[in-house]
Amino acid sequence: MLDKLKSKNDFDSGNFLIFIYIWRIPVFIITLAAFFASIIISSPLFITPKYKSTVIMFPVMTNSISKALLSENYGQKQDILEFGEDEQAEQMLQILNSNRIRDKIIKKYNLMEHYGIDTNSSYKFTRLYNTYENNIIFRRTEYMAVKITVYDKDAQLAADIANNIADILDSTKNAMQKERAIKAFSIVESNYLKLKHEVQMMEDSLSRLRELGVHDYESQAEMINQQLAIEIARGNTSGVKALEGRLEILAKYGGPYVSIRDELEHEKKQLSLLKSKFEEAKVDAEEVLPQKFIVSYAYKAERKSYPDRWVIVLISTVSAFILSIILISVYDSIAAFKKKSPDASGGPWLKTFGNTGGLLKNIFTISGTDKNSKREIQDDPEKEERNSYDQLNEKFKFKINMESQFYQINLLRVILRWKVHLAVIAVAIALLAAVFSSPWFITPKFKSYAVIYPSNISPYSEESETEQMLQVLQSKDIRDSIMIRFNLARHYEIDSSYKYFYSTLSYLYSQNVHISKTPYEGVSIEVFDKDPGVASDIANAIIDYYNIKIRTLHENKFNEVVKMFQRGLNKKRSSLDSLIFRLHELASEYGLLEYDVQAEEISKGFLKTIDGAGALHVNTPELLKLKKNFESKGGELILLVTLIENEAIQYSDMKYEYEKAYMDFDRKFTYVNEITRPYPADKKAYPIRWLIVLVSVLAGTFLAFIIALILENKRLAASKST
Repeated sequence: MLDKLKSKNDFDSGNFLIFIYIWRIPVFIITLAAFFASIIISSPLFITPKYKSTVIMFPVMTNSISKALLSENYGQKQDILEFGEDEQAEQMLQILNSNRIRDKIIKKYNLMEHYGIDTNSSYKFTRLYNTYENNIIFRRTEYMAVKITVYDKDAQLAADIANNIADILDSTKNAMQKERAIKAFSIVESNYLKLKHEVQMMEDSLSRLRELGVHDYESQAEMINQQLAIEIARGNTSGVKALEGRLEILAKYGGPYVSIRDELEHEKKQLSLLKSKFEEAKVDAEEVLPQKFIVSYAYKAERKSYPDRWVIVLISTVSAFILSIILISVYDSIAAFKKKSPDASGGPWLKTFGNTGGLLKNIFTISGTDKNSKREIQDDPEKEERNSYDQLNEKFKFKINMESQFYQINLLRVILRWKVHLAVIAVAIALLAAVFSSPWFITPKFKSYAVIYPSNISPYSEESETEQMLQVLQSKDIRDSIMIRFNLARHYEIDSSYKYFYSTLSYLYSQNVHISKTPYEGVSIEVFDKDPGVASDIANAIIDYYNIKIRTLHENKFNEVVKMFQRGLNKKRSSLDSLIFRLHELASEYGLLEYDVQAEEISKGFLKTIDGAGALHVNTPELLKLKKNFESKGGELILLVTLIENEAIQYSDMKYEYEKAYMDFDRKFTYVNEITRPYPADKKAYPIRWLIVLVSVLAGTFLAFIIALILENKRLAASKST
């Protein structure tokens, strides 16, 4: 064994086993103590057992009842029985993590009392929310489902909470959608009722024209002209006058009748389309559908899931075993550096745990880049026959080679030499860090946050709706509006006469307001402020200004479209009125009403082909006059009738587009789905004092240690030179 120790400088498993054997009793006692201690600490006396319940569910593909049930695309893209995909699962996770569901669960099960949180505590809500998040976990499975896991000391309560969260998901998501659907329904309803009222007014106008004698312009014009030709041929003056009176009424009201009739026909088609949208919006606003497919319901667990005592005991025991070896090695190294060999009784460890043999020394060499330094092991041949570990220890001694070109020294020796200085420096830095991180020097800040999803918007280019929302939320308009509304210049104590006033204000705003995208394609708004109420108000105001900004952008664009259609409608209406007026002139001054019918009758009278006795009594002067009017104005009559028909169709189409544009312009939508609403925090989020103290102590102590190394090297260099 001795030969093996002499022949190797590097690690040898035999050396390690000898080391463990020498210290077997201390190591065994420490490991055994850790074993029993972990059993006791992991018992219900110290750790409250918790039971686990889980719910597994899939999201639905479609959220719109009308599209799923009433739309023409039913069975193609909007299958009500289709499971949701990645996007729907992410949205479901975001809603499950919202404070809408959290607050309902906390209130229903009185979790503040159940978790044993003091209601008089200054940070009661922070502790409540942290405990809630530790006990209730949401995650997505590898199969695109969503898993709800609830831990609680009451097995039945854990199952009830898990199942209730799944139930509340429906009501929460439906409430969010109803908020939009009701507004959409009110918009469609107002436009539907408006168009329905206009159609009713047109029908009333047609009824009034029918009372005046205009029932069907084309057929009436044909029949009156035929009868007029007959009466003229008969020479029936009274009959001719009566028919001419009818023709005057027809000439006066025929144009409006045709215009209203054609427009009414078009408006009824639009009313039918709008009615279908009205019915769909009504279904979305009044009816609900489940928003999930439950795969596995939660049930009362029979055995606890936390803590895993065997894991705690195993890890604690193994850790104690390894730690005991490390500590004994450190102790052995310190003893070696101090050149204090334990006596035959085994030193202080053996006095405590029994006589186990001598202390096997570790031999260290600090050599830098000098490869000639080595461990030297010398033995005494006269004592080679002795087998006790006490005598074996006397066979070894160590030698430290200090001849390095960089004058490097042993780190452990430096720590021991400067331990008082390093300890004083560490304590001083800890105290200073604690003082400078206190409210006297760093103003505490509270965080308020919101999680939102975009709605009722469409991307302008290749960006997603979430990316568009991020861009708008970070716009200068919203930032400036927040600055003015909350007077952030005074709140941040910035002098308005300062040269870089606006740049400084903008910088502080960017440091206190963080807007980013969540992993679930939502948008997170985080606001830090020294006043928790102001932080919450700013977060809410950002959402309000976002709605105003999007509404303004939409209204500006839709207003341009509305004005364009208004100008077009005015021109069409003016053109149509002038054509109708000219048609009325042709009817009243020249007696031209219906070209085809009157042309046929003129031909019959001129050629004497009128049937019956009327052929002998043709009013030739009137016939020739009418014939002359037809020859001079007949073409204009045909053109006017064609133009009026075309203008009426174009006018109706343009009016429909105008009403659509005006509906878009006049809608009062919101453009945000609030998943988590901001609330005033009860505990500061900045600064994290313990982290500042820890980093400061580590950094300062390390720097002091580096300085100690430099001073020690200089001392060694000076001693060598002398």
